[in-house]
Amino acid sequence: MRQDQFSLHRRGGIWYVQFYNPQTRRYLTARSTGESNRNAALLTVAAWIRDGLPDPSRGARRLRELLDLDVAISIIRKAPLSLDDVERIVRTLKDRDLIQDATVGTGSVSEPLITFLERFWDYEQSPYVRERVAHGQRISRRHCREASNRLEYYWKPYFGKDKALSQIRKSDINTFSLWLKQDKGLMANTVNNVLSAGTVALRWAARNDLISKNPAEGLMGFSGKHMKRGVLTDSEVEQLFALTWPDKHSKVANMLAMSTGLRAGEILALQVRDIGDDRLYIRHSWNKWDALKGTKTDKERTVPIIPSIRISLLDLARSNPNETGPSTFIFWSASNPRRPIEPDRLIDGLRAALLLLKLSESEMKDKAKVIAAKEYWKRRLVVFHSWRHYFAARMADRLEKRKVMLATGHSDGAVFDAYADHSNEQVFHEVEKAATDVFGKLLHFPAVP
Repeated sequence: MRQDQFSLHRRGGIWYVQFYNPQTRRYLTARSTGESNRNAALLTVAAWIRDGLPDPSRGARRLRELLDLDVAISIIRKAPLSLDDVERIVRTLKDRDLIQDATVGTGSVSEPLITFLERFWDYEQSPYVRERVAHGQRISRRHCREASNRLEYYWKPYFGKDKALSQIRKSDINTFSLWLKQDKGLMANTVNNVLSAGTVALRWAARNDLISKNPAEGLMGFSGKHMKRGVLTDSEVEQLFALTWPDKHSKVANMLAMSTGLRAGEILALQVRDIGDDRLYIRHSWNKWDALKGTKTDKERTVPIIPSIRISLLDLARSNPNETGPSTFIFWSASNPRRPIEPDRLIDGLRAALLLLKLSESEMKDKAKVIAAKEYWKRRLVVFHSWRHYFAARMADRLEKRKVMLATGHSDGAVFDAYADHSNEQVFHEVEKAATDVFGKLLHFPAVP
């Protein structure tokens, strides 16, 4: 046993030993021999070198193992490690079940959660968007914008700008969800939508090894009744469209929605070439973020149109002061011929007409009565999308559910998809007859003010 292999020193009456590592040229951490006599301490050290040093978890460890470990730790301390190197070290320790979780000190996981989420939902910058597009999966600018709004209104105020991505735990997401439900008073479906703006991103980050595990995994969602859209009565519909509306675009769009069940985006996307002799060809949808794109289900369909409404659509197209052609929008914008009107005009026109339905001309000058009327319709939850519910409800009285779904463009899994692929003219004319019978009686033509 060479004396240069170790060094002995006494502390508080007990001898301690430090073994020398020739590769790192430094001594290991001091260990107590438990002996107060130097010769007895030397015998203990000799036994350790021969048989291994005591280790509570393993019984004994060879001195060579400790020296090699000291070399490895020394390299980690001094080497210019990259993030990839650190990730490899962490993965190695996890593979050996020596650690369950770890946070890398620099890089993507240490950036603020909100910064990560904002980039994740930025359509132009998002690696998630690029990944979906590369795999042929749809994701719209509108969807990303809506998620960004939820971040701005809820995630950012709650988590602040400093909370790191790596610091987020399941308990944080859970308390956030309770805050949305209990403190903010959001409906269950709204809470779930707000949560998805973050949980989708966290799941993607874990799958791509940006974080070690998904903190939202197993998070319990909220259930509850959805707030149903208000639906007008037949009498209210008849009176509503007998009124003179301030906005002709809005009136025609609302009549079309009522009698076809079309979505707002599908109506705004209609072009001259989409008007057939007895039908509309629903090929596109429109929103201000994605502009003209495919329908919600990415499938084209035809819907029957009441003759008088067809005339109104063509009249609207001909009233366009700009040069018209097959690709001209029916609901044209005066400020930009390459775009339809703003979506807000559809609901604003409906709201204005609903007030006229509730109040007389003289009552419209009474501020208190106007406020009361607005509150009334707000409680009724009548919005532009209500026409879709109205159409489906009225048609369901006359036709099978699947035929109604074919007209509205709803998709109900593989069974309905198979049915839709085999649709024919007979089904179209059944829908046409039912729509004409039900909705034609509620509209007052030929004049469309």
